[in-house]
Amino acid sequence: MSPSPRRPTSADVAARAGVSRATVSMVLNGRVEGTVAPATQQRVLAAAAELGYTRSALAISLKERRSRTIGLITDEIATSPFAGRMARAASMIAAQHDYLVITVDLSLRDHTVEDAARLLAERQVDGLIYATMGRVRVPLPDVPPGIPLVLLNCEVEGDEEAAAPPTFLPDDYGGARRAARRLVETGHRRIAMLSGDDRSLGVVEREAGFRDELATAGIEPRVAPAGWQIDDGYRVAARLLAEPEPPTGMFCIRDRVAAGALHAATAAGVSVPGDLSVIGFDDEDFFAERLVPKLTTIALPHEEMGRLAMAALLARLAGDGVVGGEGVEVVECPLVERDSVGSAPEG
Repeated sequence: MSPSPRRPTSADVAARAGVSRATVSMVLNGRVEGTVAPATQQRVLAAAAELGYTRSALAISLKERRSRTIGLITDEIATSPFAGRMARAASMIAAQHDYLVITVDLSLRDHTVEDAARLLAERQVDGLIYATMGRVRVPLPDVPPGIPLVLLNCEVEGDEEAAAPPTFLPDDYGGARRAARRLVETGHRRIAMLSGDDRSLGVVEREAGFRDELATAGIEPRVAPAGWQIDDGYRVAARLLAEPEPPTGMFCIRDRVAAGALHAATAAGVSVPGDLSVIGFDDEDFFAERLVPKLTTIALPHEEMGRLAMAALLARLAGDGVVGGEGVEVVECPLVERDSVGSAPEG
């Protein structure tokens, strides 16, 4: 078996280009302004390309005393179609600052958050983000000293809140208020919420926002526990639409529940949005805009949350403080208008 070819070095590039290693270093690290002639720069770059030379990340990290890598610990984001926008947006911000993101998905390993943090610390990551698919409360993660941490879509529980790292959450409460307000603005008075069937943070916050907005409008709120899937929305919406005075507006805990409500309306011969207006929550990729009619919904700001979390972490690494300050930053959930909301029917 023939030996593997030797990896080219900066000395090889210098010899091929007829320059010093210092000149090669300046060109390949972008420190050439006023020091290296353009023709010489081109000669060095051509020599590096011909030899297939790549810089050593290890050597650079030893010199800079940082690895320019970020550890992203997730529960199911990396293996799920949901909430992937958070990870994608965070990775894009990292790439813009010449950082690489290493992801550890806890659903693929028998690991705790602390196990993952130690594993990533052994890889010499400069900082950590812990992101969850659903909004949850978690114990304060115990990460190795000297590695800054940012929380994304999860918050520290109980007495540990005062010691929480920078945290970025969606405004579930405000988003639900905006959905209820839209139905009120379009003249609806018989409004029902198809909620989840648990007491998760998302359910609690969205129900509270819905109730408070309708109370402000002088309307008695009605909350019907349903679930999180299409068949849950269908089952509960079908029951409500069969009542003598059915709701003319429905706010659903999730886009998939709203899809079930749309199917129930079609089965009952109820026009959307002529007789019934429906609003979802999530603005799920490749889903909400493809329903018939296209679903008006409240968007989870996962992209913005991912950007803010990574920007906050990079700011800490740069010593510039934390974007948004320490503590919790709640990110607005905007209304996305499509075709499933109309004026309340007369009568």
